[in-house]
Amino acid sequence: MDNHITIEVNDKFLYNLYKAKSTIGHFDNLINSGFDGYRSIKFKNKNDVFVWLENVKIDGEHYTGTLAETDQPGTIARIDAVDWMIIDNQRMIGGYTIRQYYDTLTKDEQLNFEIDCGYRIDEGNDFFNADRSTPEGVIITLENFYNDKNLEGILSCKDFHWEAENMMLEYKMLSNPKTLLQLEKVLKVSLLEELERTGFPDFRSVERVFRLLEKRENQELIEEKLLYPDGFVTINKFWVGLTKNDGWKVLNLSD
Repeated sequence: MDNHITIEVNDKFLYNLYKAKSTIGHFDNLINSGFDGYRSIKFKNKNDVFVWLENVKIDGEHYTGTLAETDQPGTIARIDAVDWMIIDNQRMIGGYTIRQYYDTLTKDEQLNFEIDCGYRIDEGNDFFNADRSTPEGVIITLENFYNDKNLEGILSCKDFHWEAENMMLEYKMLSNPKTLLQLEKVLKVSLLEELERTGFPDFRSVERVFRLLEKRENQELIEEKLLYPDGFVTINKFWVGLTKNDGWKVLNLSD
């Protein structure tokens, strides 16, 4: 693993670090289930240099393995990991800091980088936990409920009142409690009617890539790219909101 690359610290880089931290549970699950392919963790050593620990195993609250640059044994606290990666069928999964650098290269440079590394770098697959602790996680949770045709679960991921407020703001509608309540009811009924008319969408077997597009008070605009096994790709942009007591909720789609 080449550690001698320079990465610009910007909002995209910080989001990639967030994705690495938020998805490292997938890496841990693979290791615990016996994954024996290439696997590594990135961390900052005592000299404040970011390095990779390869052939990783989990030992309680620590990762153990071999330091990529020195081929010496190494141990780090799991909490200190800043990135993770595996190579599965010659394809990189994770490796968010590597992707940050890769995306700054020209097409020819990217090809040479992949040849030097010996694996393929595509858009990846973001394995956020399906729960309401993150904006991305609530989107996956909603889609899982669609897969299960679980109407109660679907509604639990939504906040129609907040969605109505967003729509009134977006379309510069005069806000009053009566109009807001009416729009809230319309949004809920519209969703139910759409499901009855077209059925539940199917998100099984998709791969997901997320991007943070915008932030505002207690809300984030998240782009989700869905990659289907047959090559079909679709992109959605969701406003999601953080509630006081019930985690993140999926609000309105954005154009």
